[in-house]
Order: sequence, then C-alpha cells, then structure tokens
Amino acid sequence: MATLRSVALLSLLALAAALGGCKVDGVNPVVPLASAQADTALYGAWRFRDKDELTYVHIGPDFALGDAKEGQPMRIVIVDHKRNGLTEEDYVAYGARAGRHRFLSVAQEEKGKREGYLYVRYALLDGNAIRFATVNQEALGAAIKAGRIKGTVRGEGLAAETVITADPAEIAAFLAAAGADLFNPPVVLRRVPPR
Repeated sequence: MATLRSVALLSLLALAAALGGCKVDGVNPVVPLASAQADTALYGAWRFRDKDELTYVHIGPDFALGDAKEGQPMRIVIVDHKRNGLTEEDYVAYGARAGRHRFLSVAQEEKGKREGYLYVRYALLDGNAIRFATVNQEALGAAIKAGRIKGTVRGEGLAAETVITADPAEIAAFLAAAGADLFNPPVVLRRVPPR
C-alpha cells in the first residue's frame, strides 16, 4: 500500500515519510460510515506548491461504492509533480463533523483489505482555500497513554505504532474536544479555477 509521504497536504507528517507499509490513526472512522456525509464544498481541483514540488488534489463523489453502508464517500486523487516524475495516489474519504470541526476519515487499505483510517481535520477558509491538518502521532500516543482515548501504542519515536481502537462515537467526542496540539501544522491548498 502506498504511504501518504508523497502527499503534499499530509507531507508534514515526518512519521509518514519514515514509515513504510500501511499507517492508520484508528481502526474506525470518525462517524459510522452509513452516516458519513460528503462535503460538496471540497469538490474540485486544488493545488499546493512547495519549492520543487507541485501537487494537485482532485476531490469529488465516489460513485464506485454506491452502497448505503458506505454513506456518501468522496474520492481523493492526488497527483504529485516532482523533478523525477509523477506519482498518483487514490483514496476514499468519509466526511464528518465533530463539535465545531470538520474531519475526513481517509480509508487505508493493504492488499484490498481496509486496515483503518487517517483522520484529517479541515477548514474552508473561503471558497478558494482549504486548511488541512493531520494527527500528530506523538500527541496521539500521549493521549492514549493518558487514557483520554482507547488505543494502543507500540514502540517509540518515529517507529511507534499508535492506533485508536475506540468506537466512532468516542473518536468523534475525542476529536471534538482536542485542541490544536493534537494536530500537525496545517497545510493550505488553493482552488484551481475552472477554465
């Protein structure tokens, strides 16, 4: 399974760059999939530029699933332009609100089997910009160890495996109450104007 290390909106995760394999924040989504809501304000093409890297993020409805158990999934296609070539990654994400915040539960799969979800908090800055922030693994590990959320922590440092095992209602309550210290610094994407 591809990791998210090449994804500009998630590239601030040093952990993702260091780890291979399938990384997840939790085994369950922020809300049950059947109640996941697509956020049409995200639909469109978005761009992130950082030095020698240019990334386009395409977000739209995922018609392939079409199953009521899957709620309203969104498809995210990320095309990363680098000096040594292009990479493309494709994800299914489920929208949710927890408290006053919006979240995506980004499905992570390995060999066709769903392993869990990455949690991404986002805010619409205006019609032309979105701010995304991913979970900081060290802060999540501290929260699990302190008993603020059910989960497991194995290993230490960049090699640590930190996974929330709580149910969606507990995850939503935890994320709604979490402050900015649970998240990595945000990345802002700008809308690509239609031609």
